[in-house]
Amino acid sequence: MMRALVIVLAVLAGLKVWTTVQFYREGTESALVLAYRDRAIAACQSEEPVSAARAYAPLWTRPSSVGVEIGRRSADVSIWDIDHPLWQARYKHPQVVLTSDGPGHVCEYDIMEGRAYLTQADQG
Repeated sequence: MMRALVIVLAVLAGLKVWTTVQFYREGTESALVLAYRDRAIAACQSEEPVSAARAYAPLWTRPSSVGVEIGRRSADVSIWDIDHPLWQARYKHPQVVLTSDGPGHVCEYDIMEGRAYLTQADQG
């Protein structure tokens, strides 16, 4: 009987920690998106190349999704290469990630640098 009570209490404690972490992450993500969404949209718009193909470029003022990630996926740095100049951007900088409705365009706005990076989303 005592063993069952200890197991139930351990499960309840684990559930409490998990829900606290989830609430913290959701609150932090929504606060960062609220604070940096407009800056990210403006930076993504300014990074678009000026060309004839601009008419087909994604309209970043209405992204299909906005989220926050840690680390810029487009930076090609291995985790063990800590002396690389882009290591901080790849593994530590918070990014506001905008995705377009179009054919897989992604804009990663680096909050620490204040700069946007345009990439193609992985297909498949």
